[in-house]
Amino acid sequence: MELIKNVNGLNEDAALDFYEKMFNALADKIRLKIMNEIGKSPNMNLCVCDLEEKLELQQSKLSYHLKKLVDANILIPEKHGTWNYYRINEEQIQVVLSEDTCCKIF
Repeated sequence: MELIKNVNGLNEDAALDFYEKMFNALADKIRLKIMNEIGKSPNMNLCVCDLEEKLELQQSKLSYHLKKLVDANILIPEKHGTWNYYRINEEQIQVVLSEDTCCKIF
């Protein structure tokens, strides 16, 4: 999914598709915990190995949730050697959580 900086340029169906994908990705307690742990980290990114330990999740289950967040462009993966690090895509989150979303979609 591409970065959407403003939904005003999208037609109604495309904007609703965008919000559906975003809120679907965020509507899970494990995914919210992932984002919370990343947000609390000193450099605002975490290695998948650290997330496994902090959340006490098996790698396969963690990978499933990370993929959902990456596909929605909520997390940005960065490869460092053999490990993937993830950081929150602040621009995308600001679009999703803007005042326009809460008060009016169109």
